[in-house]
Amino acid sequence: MKRWMFWLITAIVVALVFVGFGYTKKRETQKQFDNLMLQAITNAQAAEYKKAELNLQDALRKKPDDVVAKQRLEQVKLYQEGLAELKQDDYEQAQLTFRSTAKISPSLSILTQRAKKKDKLLESVLKQREKYDDLYNEAIRLTEIGAYSQSNENLVQILDGKNIDEKYYSQVRKDARELQERNNSILEQIRIQNQQAAIRRQREQQRQEEAKKAQKAAASSLSSAENQNGEPKKNDDKNNGQDNVKDSSESKPETNNSATEPQPNNENK
Repeated sequence: MKRWMFWLITAIVVALVFVGFGYTKKRETQKQFDNLMLQAITNAQAAEYKKAELNLQDALRKKPDDVVAKQRLEQVKLYQEGLAELKQDDYEQAQLTFRSTAKISPSLSILTQRAKKKDKLLESVLKQREKYDDLYNEAIRLTEIGAYSQSNENLVQILDGKNIDEKYYSQVRKDARELQERNNSILEQIRIQNQQAAIRRQREQQRQEEAKKAQKAAASSLSSAENQNGEPKKNDDKNNGQDNVKDSSESKPETNNSATEPQPNNENK
């Protein structure tokens, strides 16, 4: 009887030891799990998302069926995907990813807040980019038809636009500057050509004016020469006429003298 009692007590003690060990181990596992979950929150707040992801993976090794750890791990992974898409300038997809990130529950609240802010920001960015894209496409059309100044007016609206220096608009900013440089180069060539054409027209006008002056001078010289050649003839005719009159008047008295000259008297002879 005493022997039976001994073994019973021994079995109970062993059972209690195992139960106690199991309970202690479970408590230790829970403690490690809780610590890992807290570390995940801390790392997420510090934007150390990869560390937060590792914390949650370790937590799930302690408790593979924990729903909270699973959902938070999915959220951390999805948020990092959104950041990668944002870095690649895939703003449309990034917005969808952040929107999905914010909908996960249970979640890390800090990631939910940040995902909502990213979603709102990208909504504004995409609207602004659409406006800039419309202006740029119209600028290209104007350049193609040779309206370079009007094209530049559209480009100025982009380059002077709100938040244009932010990374979200880096591509359209680059494209707008390149097109503006192209337009300015063409406009400069046109300006030089017009300037050269104006110089040629001015020279041609001066040449024509000098030719007209030369013609006028030649005509004036010819007229003066004709006048000088014509006046002596008139004077000679006048002098000749006067000479004829003089001769006539001089010959006339001689006739009159011979007629009136007394004849010798025959009687006196």
